[in-house]
Amino acid sequence: MKKPVLVTVALVLVAVFATLIFLWEQGKEAGKKILKVLPDHVDMQVNDVLYTDVSADGSKWEIRAKTVTFVRKENLALFDQVVAKVIQSDGRTFIMTGKNGRFWTVTKDLDVTGDVVIISDKGDRITMDVLRYSERDKILSTDSDVTLDNDTTRLKGKGMRIDINKRHVLIMSQVNAIIKAKK
Repeated sequence: MKKPVLVTVALVLVAVFATLIFLWEQGKEAGKKILKVLPDHVDMQVNDVLYTDVSADGSKWEIRAKTVTFVRKENLALFDQVVAKVIQSDGRTFIMTGKNGRFWTVTKDLDVTGDVVIISDKGDRITMDVLRYSERDKILSTDSDVTLDNDTTRLKGKGMRIDINKRHVLIMSQVNAIIKAKK
């Protein structure tokens, strides 16, 4: 009588042990699938981010985004729904918004695309589809259609170049200017 009970208990223990091993292996596979959320070339993705950087000249960048994806191999940060605030060393402030942005972390160059708007602390508003910023040259540029609006003037054209250090704005072509009457 003891032998059949012992064999039954042994078989039950083997079955339980085999089931546990099976479930353990299934869990490991599921864990691998859950952790494999990002593509291989992406190092990290973060939601609701504030990225701050201070340049050698004392200007400060505050870049906010809904999501940021870092690609370390390319020294690149990819932003979704980007808002960049630039506070220059002389105190002038600009806010840039756009749907997407690419920020090269070594050169500190920035591209913003999709409904790009720049608003200065003086009330100037510039709209375009694509904007590039060169940190080395301190130049904002675009080849897209541009509208520059302020209290006294509305300029429309194709392509733009802004030299931040010289405070010089150049609309490249197809310029249309409207001088607004003061109220």
